[in-house]
Amino acid sequence: MRLLRRLRSTSLLTRFATLSLLLTVAVGVVLSSVLTTVIEDRARQQAEDAALMAVRLGLQPQFTRTDLTRGFDVERLAGVEKAVDDASDQFGTEGTPLAAFDPIELKVFGADRTILYHSEHPELVGETSQSGELGAALDGYVVSGFAHSADDGAGSEDGAHQLLEVYVPLQFDGAARPGGAIELYLPYAPVAAAVRDDVRTMTVALGISLAVFCLVVLRVIASASRRMRRQSEALQASADRDRHQSTHDALTGLPNWVLVRDRLDQGLAAAGRSDAEVALLLIDLDRFKEINDSLGHSYGDKLLCQVGPRLRSALRDADTVGRLGGDEFAVLLPSVDGVGEAEAVAERLRQALHQPFDVDGVILDVEASIGIVLSPWHGTDSEELRRNADIAMYAAKELKGGAVVFQPEAHATTPVRLSVLGDLRRALDGADELFLNYQPKITLDGGRIEGLEALLRWQHPTQGLIPPGEFIPVAEGTGIILRLTERVLNLALAQQRCWLEAGLAVPVAVNLSTRCLLDADLPELVERLLTEHRVPAALLRLEVTESAVMGDAARCMDVLQRLRDLGVHLSIDDFGTGYSSMAYLRRLPVDELKIDRSFVLGMTTTAQDLVLVRTAIDLGHNLGLTVVAEGVELAEQVDALRELGCDIAQGYHYARPMAAESMTVLLARVGTMHDERLRAGS
Repeated sequence: MRLLRRLRSTSLLTRFATLSLLLTVAVGVVLSSVLTTVIEDRARQQAEDAALMAVRLGLQPQFTRTDLTRGFDVERLAGVEKAVDDASDQFGTEGTPLAAFDPIELKVFGADRTILYHSEHPELVGETSQSGELGAALDGYVVSGFAHSADDGAGSEDGAHQLLEVYVPLQFDGAARPGGAIELYLPYAPVAAAVRDDVRTMTVALGISLAVFCLVVLRVIASASRRMRRQSEALQASADRDRHQSTHDALTGLPNWVLVRDRLDQGLAAAGRSDAEVALLLIDLDRFKEINDSLGHSYGDKLLCQVGPRLRSALRDADTVGRLGGDEFAVLLPSVDGVGEAEAVAERLRQALHQPFDVDGVILDVEASIGIVLSPWHGTDSEELRRNADIAMYAAKELKGGAVVFQPEAHATTPVRLSVLGDLRRALDGADELFLNYQPKITLDGGRIEGLEALLRWQHPTQGLIPPGEFIPVAEGTGIILRLTERVLNLALAQQRCWLEAGLAVPVAVNLSTRCLLDADLPELVERLLTEHRVPAALLRLEVTESAVMGDAARCMDVLQRLRDLGVHLSIDDFGTGYSSMAYLRRLPVDELKIDRSFVLGMTTTAQDLVLVRTAIDLGHNLGLTVVAEGVELAEQVDALRELGCDIAQGYHYARPMAAESMTVLLARVGTMHDERLRAGS
C-alpha cells in the first residue's frame, strides 16, 4: 500500500515504468518456473526412456518366461549379472542423460511379485513386494520416481545422492500381461546437472529477452506519453478557447450574456443574504447603423472594440461590462445604494461615451440610450431583470438619448401597447384574423421552387392589415410570443398537409424569436404538431437569427440540437448583421445560411457589399451549408449571385408573398425540386 501511495505521487510515465518492470519480473518468474518444470520433466522422461531402452535391448533378451516363473540357478544368475554389465557398457555413452549407465541397484520380479534377483541384497530373493509402482509395472506401465541413497537421508538439492527409480515391465511375445518386471535404481546426478545447465541457459535467455522487451515497451510508452502530453495540452488549450468563446464576445473579448447572467445570478444570491441591491444597465448605441452603412462594417467593428474599454474606465473593479450582440452592451453593478447611485453610474457611462472616438483617423461621436433596473424592485431573477431593462432602454431611445429607470406601472399599460396586446390575445383566441402568406425560394441553377417562407399577417377587424413590425415586438416583450409561434406552426403545418394530399411536397420555413429559442419545451411542441398534422420533419424549417443564437449560446445550442434530432432543418437568418463567433457558427447544427437583404440590395452598386456576399457564400459552402440570398429584386443581382455560386434566391424579383391559394397554383405550375421520397414520408 505504501508503494502504491508513492506511485500515485509520481509522474504517469514513472508509474507505468515501475508497474511494467514489476509485471515483467513477475512474468519472468512465472515463465522461469514453468520452463524449469518442463525441462525437469523432459530430462526425467529422457532418462526413463534410456532406462527402458537398456532393459528392452540389453536385459530382457537374457530372460525367458521360465526364468520368471522358476527363478535363476547359479549359471543363469551369472548370465543376468553379465547382461547388466553389458547394458552399462552399451547405453552409458557420452552425451546421454545416463552417460554412465551403471545401475546402483537392480531387482527382477516375477509375475507374482516375488523377488527373483537382487543385485545388492541377495538375501531378499524369494520375498514379495506390495509396491504400487510394481503393480503398475505388472499391468504393463513404465513407472518412475525419485529416491535417495542410504547416505543422503535429508535429500540433496544437487542430485548427487538422488536416485531415479524405474519400474519396467518384461513383456514376452504372445502374452497378454507382462511376465515380470525389473526395478532399476539409477544415479540422477547426470540428469540433474543437465537440468541445471538447461535452466541456467533458459533463465539467461529469458532475462535478456524480457529486459529488451521492457526497454522497447518503455521507449514506446515514453514516446507515446510525450505525444499524449502534447495532445492533452492542445486539447486543454482548445477547451480553454471554447470555454472562453462560450462566455465571451468574439469581436470585443467582453463577457457575453452567459457570463454576465452568471455573475448577475451570483450577485442576486449575495444580495439576498445581505438585503443589498443589484443594478443591471442595458446600453444601446444610437445611430450605430448609420455608421455601418456610411463607413462600412469594419469601422463599426473597430468602434465596438473601443466602446468596452471606454465603459470600463467609468466603473469600479467589481463591476462587469459585457456585450450582448450588435450595438448592445450590459453593465452589472453587483452592489448599489439605491436608484440614485445607478443613475449616477449611467450618467458617467454616457459622459464617457460622449468623448469622441478615433477610428482609423475618423472622428466619431457616439450617444447611448440606457435602461436601468434594480433588484429586487424590478425583478428577482436574471431573465426578468434583462427583459425589464430592455423595456427601459427602448423607452430611453424614444426619448432620443438618456437613461431611463424601469417603471413597473408604465410597463404594458400605455394605451397603444394595451390595445395591441388585447387585440392580439383576442386574435389568438379566434381563427380568422391571423393568417400566413408564403414567399418562394428559387434555385439559381434550375429556377425551381426549393422551399417557402411562411410570413405572418394580421388582418385587424377595424385597423385593417397590421404590419408585423408593429405587433411582433410587442409580443416578444411578453409570453404571448410563444402562443403566437404555436399558431404560426399550426397554420404552416396544416397547409403543408393540404399540399401533401395534393401531391405537392415543399419545405416551409417558420421564423423563431429569441424568446422561443430559449424555451426548453419548444422541441416537444414541434414534435407534437408534426405528429398531429402528419407532416415529415424534413419538410419543416425553422429560421433563427445570429443575435438570437449568440444571446445565450449554451441554451440555444441545446434547443437547436434537439430540434435537429427530430429531423427538422435549421437555418441562420439575416446572416451578416450579427457578430457570431466563427467557432460557434461551425458548431451550430444548421443546414442553411441566409444572407441578409441589406447586403444583397447593395451588392451590384457597392464593392464592399459584393465582397461581403462573396465571403458569406464561401463561408457557407465551406461549412457544408446551403446558401440563400434574401431581398433579391433585380435581374443583375440574380446574375451576380449565380456567378458567385449562391444556391438559392428569395425576393420580389421572383414573387411577392402570396396567399396559400395562389401559392398552390404556382407550385403546380412551376414544380418543386423535391421528389416522391419526401411525399412518401407523409
